[in-house]
Amino acid sequence: MPNYHYAYLVGTGIFWVAWIVCFVLGKPYRNQIRWGTLIAAPMALTSLLFVPQYWTPASLFNLDQRIRVGIEDFLWAAAVGGIACIIGEVVVKDKLAALRKSRHKRHYAPFVFIVVLFGALEFWRNNTMDNTIISFAAGAIVLAYLRPNLIPLMVTSTISFTVLYFVLFLAVLALYPEFVTRFYNLPNLLGIYIRKVPIEELLFAATGGAIWSVAYEYVHGYRLEAAGVI
Repeated sequence: MPNYHYAYLVGTGIFWVAWIVCFVLGKPYRNQIRWGTLIAAPMALTSLLFVPQYWTPASLFNLDQRIRVGIEDFLWAAAVGGIACIIGEVVVKDKLAALRKSRHKRHYAPFVFIVVLFGALEFWRNNTMDNTIISFAAGAIVLAYLRPNLIPLMVTSTISFTVLYFVLFLAVLALYPEFVTRFYNLPNLLGIYIRKVPIEELLFAATGGAIWSVAYEYVHGYRLEAAGVI
């Protein structure tokens, strides 16, 4: 019988293996993956909203149970942020290339919109995961409207990251078959599962991947064009 007390830590380790692979394969994008990792790590503090409403995982020193945010949360958020930030470019690196000859004023408005919308939804309805998914989806639409040249990267990254996230989650379930039933607040879930993975997790991966995949390009004012186009 596996020791479920370390299930979240092991699961986080699986995501970090994927992070390392992306770092190795995405050599031209290493600054980008570092950026995505560092920016995403503090977002682990949103665990304060997810625990216990969405889930309550076992964690080192029982931090998630005691203060609703633990070491694993920061490690997981960092790994996911780094992967989502570059996976699309790693997948299509032979077809797309970023033209970064000039840097422009940094832009944050769509991300502020996401935060404001999320806050309004949290005030209106008490379902943090659904609110996160809705906010990410709305933010992705805004980004696509403002920067249509980033849509190919956004679509590719959304598909790639969702598939990878699903595979990594399946790896966790292979080691810990009762991971979802033990740690998730099942009555608050939609009750839709794909090979025992809650649909919420895949929707989170899809919408979050759409946002995070183009965040670096958008914030820094970079353009994305077909490789070889000047």
